[in-house]
Amino acid sequence: MNALRVTTAAEAAVRDRAAIAGGTASFTLMLQAGTTAAAAILRDEGARLAHGVALFAGSGNNGGDAYIVAAQLARAGVAVRLHAAEPPRTPDAVRAMQLASSALVYGAPHGHERVVVDGLLGTGHRGALREPVLAACRRVTLARDGGATVIALDVPTGLDASSGDIAEGSPAAHTTLCFGTIKRGLLLSRGHAGRIVLLDIGLDGHADRDDGAWHLPTADAVARWLPPIAWDAHKGRRGRVAIVGGQEGMAGAAMLATRAALAAGAGLAHAIVDGPSVAAVQCTVPQALAEPWPVREPGLSPDALDEQSTLHRCDALAIGPGLGRSARSSQLLERVMHEHGDRPLLLDADALWLIADAASALGTDAAALLRHWTRHARAVVCTPHAGEFARLRGTAAPTEWEARAEALRAFAVRGGVTMLLKGTPTLIATPDGGPITVVPHGTPLLATGGSGDVLSGLIVALLGQGLAPLAAAVCGALVHGRAAELATAQLGGVRGGTLEHVFAALPSAWRLLEHPIPSPLGVLAELPSLA
Repeated sequence: MNALRVTTAAEAAVRDRAAIAGGTASFTLMLQAGTTAAAAILRDEGARLAHGVALFAGSGNNGGDAYIVAAQLARAGVAVRLHAAEPPRTPDAVRAMQLASSALVYGAPHGHERVVVDGLLGTGHRGALREPVLAACRRVTLARDGGATVIALDVPTGLDASSGDIAEGSPAAHTTLCFGTIKRGLLLSRGHAGRIVLLDIGLDGHADRDDGAWHLPTADAVARWLPPIAWDAHKGRRGRVAIVGGQEGMAGAAMLATRAALAAGAGLAHAIVDGPSVAAVQCTVPQALAEPWPVREPGLSPDALDEQSTLHRCDALAIGPGLGRSARSSQLLERVMHEHGDRPLLLDADALWLIADAASALGTDAAALLRHWTRHARAVVCTPHAGEFARLRGTAAPTEWEARAEALRAFAVRGGVTMLLKGTPTLIATPDGGPITVVPHGTPLLATGGSGDVLSGLIVALLGQGLAPLAAAVCGALVHGRAAELATAQLGGVRGGTLEHVFAALPSAWRLLEHPIPSPLGVLAELPSLA
């Protein structure tokens, strides 16, 4: 399995029904969910359990999960109190209550419990919260405000599993224990979901259906994608890349991309920048080779121009960081695309803006122009943010995530390119129209100027080392996000942090990708809290 599934509520329900139709009893899934959740709580909460655990159960199957969790914790010697907002109504929830009854103590929390479990409402709920569930949510929030750790089962009550919309009164979780698949809404409202832990509940192959669900690459798959650097490697074998950009006054963008390419293992990095920017690059990134934009003198043939440029010797090109939007920038972009567009390309920032302008001037759409300009390229990755994607499309990106993902997929297919839409989370679409890949890593430390240039440098280095476009985009976005998470954790927050801290964390982030830490038994994946 190369990817886990990120599902809407409907997609999650389809998987449950498929497992049941395949011979797994629905109560077996509930029993497994509650048991693995209890094991995770016992493993992660440690000394906090000595103060007891308060559980809140609703009337549906999410409440049934809470009854199983309570029983398993009680059998492990933890003092538990379970507050039922409403009596169980589904057959499996009733059975769970009956099975757990001998181990349960019912009643509202004492107030001294340091762990609170939210099992009120699950993935089937949408819309506003109503009494008596709303009153129970207020108790959960009060406990959180008093210092208790809140653990949600599958989704925090009141968080829409598909859209990420948060109902008024929904209690935020410190940890969400997700069952079988990660629910899409959790990735769209990471601050409310807290740390996300995906638990195996026995869906087996039914979880891996390709029915429109987003893909989340597994740690093992990413580790296999990364190319090894041989013990006897030399700079010529580690990939030669070029960063084309750095108009006068914007050399910093090219510098950041060049530094990132070197930090991704490129053996040689060329910064092709505006003449006045060359000295700044050489002073700031001495490991790189800097040269001015190629200039075609009157009467000079394309072959002669090619001979005077290093671009033809590079394994991959990144075009855009600090390129500018002037007439000179536009001419350079078209010339490089025409004369060197047969190799892997990374197009970002001003390059995308200029492509949109060129398409408008020609009376065509940007996707069609991209397909034409890159028709000889072995691989193309475009990395717009939402504003640049809107510019390419000629209209604002949809605010609803399903529509946004479909717009990204349609553009990738029409343009014949791999599209990485930066954001929270990052979405990646491929030109074959395959499943959307999601990269949920990162923190607000990346919400700063220059962050996208770092990502461009990481991805172009991986393209230069031979990775396929999707693999390069995923690995680049992952290491970018993981480095931000490590830096934010080390700093204790975002304020005071800069991209220098992200660069400093890159070596550790690479090690995590190359040698992923094995997950505990029953845990399929884990995403850190962004709060």
